[in-house]
Amino acid sequence: MGLLDQLSKTISQVGDRAKFEAEKFQKTTRLQGEINELRRQIDQKLLELGQRAYDLQRAGQIHAPTLAELAAALDQLRAILVAREEELKQAQNEVYIEPTPVTPPAPTVQSVPISEAPPTAAGPKTCPQCGFQMPATAIFCPSCGTRVSS
Repeated sequence: MGLLDQLSKTISQVGDRAKFEAEKFQKTTRLQGEINELRRQIDQKLLELGQRAYDLQRAGQIHAPTLAELAAALDQLRAILVAREEELKQAQNEVYIEPTPVTPPAPTVQSVPISEAPPTAAGPKTCPQCGFQMPATAIFCPSCGTRVSS
């Protein structure tokens, strides 16, 4: 068998496999959809049956203790549901209120002297801590705050 024949056979097998998988997927998807629809219909009929039994029990036409218990539980759940729906309405109607901006107090001015009384020295001083050039009358360095000797 030649290379082209082998390649043709392999391509054909791959195509057949892809076709099989696609048909299988289509069939399982269709069946799953039908099953889901049947389950939905069963659930709907059970809901109708339950509603009718509830109505008959509330009207006094059915006297079964288990139905009375279920009806009481259903009434309690409905009351809770109504309360939660009211809470939801209130929560949905809440409005954010912007807080009023608070004006910060004016900064206080420190009354720390940075120079001694009358200037007596002639030239500027250099801070021994940071090297900042400051007036000769400075007591504290304006840059780093270090106390400078007179």
